Amino acid sequence: WESDTQYYNAREEIYDRQTSIHDYLLRVRDDINLQYLIHTGDIVDWSTHEEQWQRAAAAYSPLDQAGLPYGVLAGNHDVDQTTNDYGPYSQWFGDARFADNPWFGGSHLDNRGHYDLITAGGIDFIFLYMGWGATDEQITWMNDTLDAYPERIAVVSLHEYMLTTGGLGPLPQRIYDEVIATQPTVKFVLSGHYHDAYTRTDTFDDDGD
Repeated sequence: WESDTQYYNAREEIYDRQTSIHDYLLRVRDDINLQYLIHTGDIVDWSTHEEQWQRAAAAYSPLDQAGLPYGVLAGNHDVDQTTNDYGPYSQWFGDARFADNPWFGGSHLDNRGHYDLITAGGIDFIFLYMGWGATDEQITWMNDTLDAYPERIAVVSLHEYMLTTGGLGPLPQRIYDEVIATQPTVKFVLSGHYHDAYTRTDTFDDDGD
């Protein structure tokens, strides 16, 4: 699980931090039985700086070539926050990059959201991703997608979800109320964005008993 690697791809002098992560994962892939890699957003620091996207795209190419399944989403640094423009993100990490992979289940608005279907350890998973700034349309897509795979364990990846106190902001709270709490297959929610770490456990009564 990677998150918020934007500075590595923004600054050439520390770019090797990003490439070394992937070099290491590919080197130990068999030893640790690595089945899947998640990135929860902020791939680059400035979405309008093409050289940052070029470095990021090159850093992920070895994973593509090795056939290591992975998924990404757009954080706030990966979009133009004044216009919510996903254009550069879609250009470098849109459907075209992933669509031919056997684990790629489908996407929403050229990989603004997407899902991957992975089986590991005898468990069928759906890894569901949603990028920055979800609205009614995106929340509906998330629920429709999860409804279509009731037999799979769901892992939801967002950029912004949990605060460093364990609480939720306004949009994460809405996703919690309208997606997480209503979908019994969701077992994990992963996020980045904030400069700290926190683990929170919630329980739900799915059948009213």
